[in-house]
Amino acid sequence: MTKVKICGLKNQTDIKCINTLSPDFAGFVMFFEKSHRNISPEKAQKLLSALDPNIKSVAVTVSPTEEQLEQIHTLGFDYVQIHGKISEKLLSECKTPVIRAINVSGIESIGNIENLDNVKGILFDSAVPGSGKSFVWSMLEKLPKTDKMLFLAGGLTADNVAKAVAQLRPFAVDVSSGVELADKSGKDFELVRTFIENARNSK
Repeated sequence: MTKVKICGLKNQTDIKCINTLSPDFAGFVMFFEKSHRNISPEKAQKLLSALDPNIKSVAVTVSPTEEQLEQIHTLGFDYVQIHGKISEKLLSECKTPVIRAINVSGIESIGNIENLDNVKGILFDSAVPGSGKSFVWSMLEKLPKTDKMLFLAGGLTADNVAKAVAQLRPFAVDVSSGVELADKSGKDFELVRTFIENARNSK
């Protein structure tokens, strides 16, 4: 069964939603001030303490520094999701298991991270991460086999996730803007519920 990651959680109401609906992963945007979903380390600590421990926590970052990665490790996140640029040295030395995000336009770089033991997953996102826009999923149909967890992100909604799962059978699907309230103040309980059901029940 395809697993589900709900990303961009930012308040206690979101945590209550997630704890009730039980996705497999919960994502928190860290150290990225441009995003309205960005939260401080202090807030992250409070939200993590309230999160169901059976749900894996993921710190979502863009080109993090060594100090930021150390802070994420200290907070106790299960994974760190890394977008943007990062040196292979820093990537290999990261103490927290890594989910490396790749824009579909950069698929050729997969080979560089395949051999890094602490990179546990690869997340495929649209050309503009966080835009809520999807890409042509068929681009991923001929990916080489890998032992890494493969996450599909970018423009997924409750309406199209079942089709995406049926076409690609990814390890997990990832959603943020597709399940937000209209005012972007947090997650929409019914959209999250429907997204999880459609992802898990896809034939």
